[in-house]
Amino acid sequence: MIRRGTVDHNTMRDMNLALILNALRTQAPLSRTELALATGLNKATVSSMVRELLKNGFVQELGAAVSVGDVGRPAIKLGPDPEAGYIIGVEIGVDFISVVTANFAVEVVARRYESTLRLHTQQAILDRLFFLLKESVQQVTRRGKPLFGVGVGVPGLVDISTGTLLFAPNLGWSDLPLRQMLEDELGVPIYLANEANLAALGESYFGAGGDSSFMLYVSSGIGIGGGIVLNGRLVEGATGFAGEVGHMTVERDGRQCNCGSHGCWETVASQRALFRRVEEALAGGTSSWLETATGGDLERLTIPLIVEAARQEDEVACCALEETGRWLGIGVASLMNVINPQRVVFGGPLSLAHEFLLPLIRETVAERAWEWVQKRADIVVAAHGEDAAALGGVAIIYRDVVSEPRRWLR
Repeated sequence: MIRRGTVDHNTMRDMNLALILNALRTQAPLSRTELALATGLNKATVSSMVRELLKNGFVQELGAAVSVGDVGRPAIKLGPDPEAGYIIGVEIGVDFISVVTANFAVEVVARRYESTLRLHTQQAILDRLFFLLKESVQQVTRRGKPLFGVGVGVPGLVDISTGTLLFAPNLGWSDLPLRQMLEDELGVPIYLANEANLAALGESYFGAGGDSSFMLYVSSGIGIGGGIVLNGRLVEGATGFAGEVGHMTVERDGRQCNCGSHGCWETVASQRALFRRVEEALAGGTSSWLETATGGDLERLTIPLIVEAARQEDEVACCALEETGRWLGIGVASLMNVINPQRVVFGGPLSLAHEFLLPLIRETVAERAWEWVQKRADIVVAAHGEDAAALGGVAIIYRDVVSEPRRWLR
């Protein structure tokens, strides 16, 4: 039988180690005295915890400096040890696979991005995913350091408890035991979640939401996803499906969505909606620089091309962005009225056009959201753009390591 006092002591030790690691993640370099001030722990506890973390390679000494509280006395500054271990973050997009490898200082040391447009079957995409991940795992293994885990984001509903991708409407996948498949292939811990939820966590930990305690993340690409982060933790909902904002109805008799419903937000405010508006304008006879840029082949249409056209005041590009930005703003205003966030972060592929879309989103929110909600919230562009979900995969593993560091101590 484990005595209660032992459990309490271990739990308290985990909490103290986590406090120190989180303080160093966000504020390093810090001396031991500064760590005590930042965490509220006494100096003796900080010294004991730091000694353990140094011994186990989680923290490194960065050299001497004059520290606040140590008047005139040189103090040794501390920071996370980048070589404590590595984390791999992955996003399986509708038409791409993105893989990043980060060290314990959350510095990206390797990155792979591949289009999957030419891979026409689920198995072909999975085979490529397995290959890229095996390659990344082998790179970490050759460094001789721990691999803490792999965080994987997918564009659909995920049963987090079983690691099953239940439904990904824009991929056409359903009931796929993806976590088990990846663990069987790689032999390492896997965390599977919705890509927008992971992107929200990535921006909260390492990006535009870092100083916000209650953040709404909205990602617009081929589809629209969202995530809510409260005090550093994802709001996952009763069954893990919170944040599927792209499938809220905004038009009662609107277009059919890939999810099977009609009038979903992503039918009017996604990358597909933007491209459709361009195509319809050109089909209607409006001339545009985009015809020249694509050689008349609209399969070559991209967001950067539309942005470039808009900078030239191209009518087709400007009108398409105007309509898309208004619809994005309508959805964001509704969400702000419902959840009352402190910050809204706009990310995903469409955020490449933020110089045109963000003012329209803000203007529409000003017209439609309650003024009391608007007063306390700002709307900003994501810091990591298309990397946010992969970095969210890093964040979810990092969070678990920091929450229970003794699992990894040598």
